[in-house]
Amino acid sequence: MATFYLLPPRECLEQAAAAFVARVLPGVPAPATLWEDLLALLTAGLAETFFIHREDLPGGDELADDLAAGFGAEPGDEVVEVGLATGPAPARVRRWVVPGGVPERPAGR
Repeated sequence: MATFYLLPPRECLEQAAAAFVARVLPGVPAPATLWEDLLALLTAGLAETFFIHREDLPGGDELADDLAAGFGAEPGDEVVEVGLATGPAPARVRRWVVPGGVPERPAGR
């Protein structure tokens, strides 16, 4: 089974990553591609794990349908919806499983 991480908008996470670098390494500029580079490193070590930003979804009524149609999610796959962390509080996380009866996945997954 695959795991799909549904992330906040890319721009928000790029800003958060740059702010983290500024906080822990004052004066060291964060690379413009820091967030995408981090996701690439994480993805390389995790089989069947996909990171999807909310703006990459088509915006239909059902997230399960969007994930199935756009990214190949299948019944039984896990979805981890990650909210945007604010202040010192951790991000809100909601986990659920893709129900049966979603449209067939596209070829290639």
